[in-house]
Amino acid sequence: MKVLSREELYQAVYDILKHKLNIPTWKSFEESARLNEDLYMDSIMILQLILHLELDLGINIPDDMLVPKDFHTVKSLLDFLEGLT
Repeated sequence: MKVLSREELYQAVYDILKHKLNIPTWKSFEESARLNEDLYMDSIMILQLILHLELDLGINIPDDMLVPKDFHTVKSLLDFLEGLT
């Protein structure tokens, strides 16, 4: 697996939300955006995002590492992803 920079991870998450999940709130995407409150992502959409990250980026995200605090904001998600690589 290639180690991705924070900018590459940011862009990958953005692209997945905009082009694969087609969330209508993608224009609100920024590091401080909250996944639930600002981007209106429910738990199913977050699971779909995780699946796309695993498939598209070759990142293995063990189920036992999935905790809600890591999926609160875009920043916390990027911090979590950086910790995996």
